[in-house]
Amino acid sequence: MDEIRQFQHPFGLKSHLEIAMGIEMNFDTTVRLSGGKYVQLGAGHKHIKGWDNLDYPKWDAETMPLPYNNDSIAGIASYHTLDHIQRVIPLLAEIQRVLMVGGWFVNIVPHYDSELWHSDLTHKSQFATETWRSVFSTRHYDHAAVEGHTDWKMNIEFNMIMGFTERNTVLVTKLVKGI
Repeated sequence: MDEIRQFQHPFGLKSHLEIAMGIEMNFDTTVRLSGGKYVQLGAGHKHIKGWDNLDYPKWDAETMPLPYNNDSIAGIASYHTLDHIQRVIPLLAEIQRVLMVGGWFVNIVPHYDSELWHSDLTHKSQFATETWRSVFSTRHYDHAAVEGHTDWKMNIEFNMIMGFTERNTVLVTKLVKGI
């Protein structure tokens, strides 16, 4: 017989989701780390005040390294950008390189099964809930070795499909750089 799990009184939507899904979700505040900069990749027309908002032509995600020193960035956000990049793994290696230990990367992209993904002919890479676990593990092959960079230090802190309608779902992910 299955064990009965006890939950505290739900005080917010997060609590209700955790009870319904049977998992603990990390909706913690995205902390500001002292001494670091914040960067948005592929900003387009949506700039975040006080951040470096990188976009083409200043930065070409397909060919240019991130213009920052190692371990100098506290947080990076990317909204509907990585799905437009052909070779995502070298960019992930760049993100890991520039993030400080404890630094975070928040990424939101269309889920591969979403109308959002299928209706845009400029999309080049698909993302599923298992994408990050697959990239950062060696259960199939060592992505880091194949792409020619060091071992992964990224930890998956949050990873969930979300959407306002079934046809327009996105994958919301927060990765944190470990030691």
